[in-house]
Amino acid sequence: MDDILGQDDMVVKPLPAHLKDLKLVTGVTLGAGNRVINVLHVPELLELTRHLEERARPAPAAEESRSASILVVDDSLNTREIERGILEAYGYEVDVAEDGLAAIERTHSRLYDLVITDVEMPRLDGFSLTERLRADDRYRHVPIIIVTSRAKDEDRKRGIQVGADAYILKGAFDQSSLLGTVRNLIG
Repeated sequence: MDDILGQDDMVVKPLPAHLKDLKLVTGVTLGAGNRVINVLHVPELLELTRHLEERARPAPAAEESRSASILVVDDSLNTREIERGILEAYGYEVDVAEDGLAAIERTHSRLYDLVITDVEMPRLDGFSLTERLRADDRYRHVPIIIVTSRAKDEDRKRGIQVGADAYILKGAFDQSSLLGTVRNLIG
């Protein structure tokens, strides 16, 4: 921004219900001549700008261009595929496992940069998976994110106690919260 052209006090009205999903617009106001003016959501604009700048950067050298590998563990096929799609769209290499035991098998043959796990799964739940990974020297410091519908404080505390680095509720789950957490943990 080069210059401020003026300053006015305005009443900002929220968006109507059918437009609530517009991320970049937070509301509307009326300007001169009853002209409708969109009020932009500055944090979303800054985030979008940051993503566009990251995409515009030249690719790093070959040895630096290895994408981070992530293991997604969830017994729900839909959840696994949604998380995989989000992460792959942002350049991460993703493997999936349908439960904790399948995840343990995959971790024997590969060292992942990050593990994302559900809690409630057959054969081996996410809390037990996290404990077992933390007991493995190779995975002692690998970040683990628990994504679950369990919203009680005692579940969150248990997740952190067994070694999770982050705890995301499925009810509050969205693409930006997942990507933000992943980026905070592994870049």
